[in-house]
Amino acid sequence: MKKLIARDKLPELWEALAARGPLYLPVQEGPVVSFKTWEEGAEANLEATATAVSPKDVFLPREETFLQYKSDGTKLELIPLEDIDPVTVFGIHPCDLRAVEMLDKVYLEQDPPDTLYKKRRENTTVVALSCDRPDPFCFCNEFDVDPADAPGADVMAYLRNGNVLLEARNDKGRALLEQAGDLLQDGSAESVEKKEVKTADFGLNLEGLPENLKERFEDPAWDELYKSCLGCGVCTYVCPTCYCFDVEDFGHEREGQRFRCWDSCMYGHFTEMAGGHNPRAGRRERVRQRFMHKLRYYPETFGEIACVGCGRCLRSCPVNLDIVQAIKALGGETVEQR
Repeated sequence: MKKLIARDKLPELWEALAARGPLYLPVQEGPVVSFKTWEEGAEANLEATATAVSPKDVFLPREETFLQYKSDGTKLELIPLEDIDPVTVFGIHPCDLRAVEMLDKVYLEQDPPDTLYKKRRENTTVVALSCDRPDPFCFCNEFDVDPADAPGADVMAYLRNGNVLLEARNDKGRALLEQAGDLLQDGSAESVEKKEVKTADFGLNLEGLPENLKERFEDPAWDELYKSCLGCGVCTYVCPTCYCFDVEDFGHEREGQRFRCWDSCMYGHFTEMAGGHNPRAGRRERVRQRFMHKLRYYPETFGEIACVGCGRCLRSCPVNLDIVQAIKALGGETVEQR
């Protein structure tokens, strides 16, 4: 199923989709574009190459309560959480959707799966947006991501001059387009050309890198690599494939809640134990953990490097200690860039 809508009618589409539940869009706020819930008057920016922070918090919120309780001193009552409304994410790029699929391996393809993540993933319809003009920091081609197509999307969207072409990929996608009704025109005559989109070539050689790192836990490269790190954690905050979290309790003997929130392996207290021992007390150990997880531990478990080449760490790190620099420092560099 293919449908077409004029770009000047998109606000009407946003209103229709938001009527069924939260609608997340790349919203322009000053100089920053971020995925936000749509409200009337919000300025959606479908031309943005990448949002400042990935849309992973649609599926893994920065903070979420998963247990509430009340007690009268003799009886404990567990309060059920409210059902999650249907959610629509419109405008996610192929690299970010690939990152969500990496989170799926962590939260869904385990026994048991994470029930909160599972429910949120099932209730979300994903409209991916083809990326035709990647910026200089994007290097998703290195990780076999096609910027122009996202196989896992429910609906694939393409910007066509003054129109947006919407192609449903499954039943969930078809149901979303049918709900939009008369706002959409028939687009069956429109062709979907597979454009070859080239992203930046940083001269990386990823072949055999995870296996090579097995014997490099104490490699001298770590002694130099970590020195510029400030420990700010911005790399993990903006990264679409980072998923560390902390669990906290808040309340008192009468009532309270247990929630989880994003955390970072770059923070000094992340691995601190109750007795005060910290196996990663220094920045060297924390920098090593971050890159070893991306380049060795995740591939060892799930079969692929935990990076999609979105370029956010390149844009955001104040000292340019990004994954490209780490790969090169560890020998993953070609002699010449293509």
